[in-house]
Amino acid sequence: MPEAGNNGGHQAFEARSQPQLEAIRKGDLPAVWGEQVQRSQEGTPTAMARPDYLAACVAGLETFIFGAERKLDAPVVFVTHGRGGNAADTFAWCRELAGAGLIAVGVEQRNHGRRMVDREGNSDNPADMMYGIILGTARDISLLIDCLPARLGIATDRVGVTGGSLGGHVTQLAMALEPRISVGASLIGSGDFRHLMELRATRYGIGGEGFPTFYRPALDELVRRYDPIEHPERFSDRPLLMLNGDSDDLVQMECNQRLEAAVRPYYSHPERLRLIIYPGVGHAVPPEMWAEAKQWLVRWLLETPV
Repeated sequence: MPEAGNNGGHQAFEARSQPQLEAIRKGDLPAVWGEQVQRSQEGTPTAMARPDYLAACVAGLETFIFGAERKLDAPVVFVTHGRGGNAADTFAWCRELAGAGLIAVGVEQRNHGRRMVDREGNSDNPADMMYGIILGTARDISLLIDCLPARLGIATDRVGVTGGSLGGHVTQLAMALEPRISVGASLIGSGDFRHLMELRATRYGIGGEGFPTFYRPALDELVRRYDPIEHPERFSDRPLLMLNGDSDDLVQMECNQRLEAAVRPYYSHPERLRLIIYPGVGHAVPPEMWAEAKQWLVRWLLETPV
């Protein structure tokens, strides 16, 4: 797995103005530009014949932007990775989205990769830390929607979001918080955090009396304030795709089945809401699942934009 969390020898290219994007188009940037985050499984740098992304500091956040050299007003898709990963894990998906005519922005989750503060905080158990990361990264996406136009001239009037696992949770929460997101494709994620934690507590053998310690009342209050399942009306007719496996025992499909039932009454265009359950698939993203997500984003951002 590519490693973006290694600070040794990694100095991200900071884009400061429009000339950097012009340089991408002309191929004038040095070959080392894009090389720092491209690493083999052993952690050694892997050279690229020609850099294909822009590593830019936007609003104090390190972002990795694919496809902006083609058209600055193309729709933008924010891509987030899973728990324990880093921004480089989004690059393959970003490249495919850019190849389809979109601008893809790889975003590092809070407390991951180069943003790591507490590695133990990314374990299964601290539910408050997990939700804080999801909420924080969703808010980061809103900030990037605000600041990308001013920083790099990239339009953010047509925006999608996607991600797997932790990134799937972020996708659904970002849509609940940010009305400017037009389209979402969540892979093996959940839009019902409390129920996800109830299932997880059962898995850990935490009984009824222990649940308030595992999932504190103050956290429950926070989740009820923001979580997608609590605000189904906010999704009204915005294309949302949810992809889950029926054998996933980490993020169970019933969480999104509950969300789908809650948001369905707010869709006058039923084709814009879809939940697909993959038989025999656990907590993983098989190629056909990602292909479905990519097609959903292309369909609703390029082919028949809403």
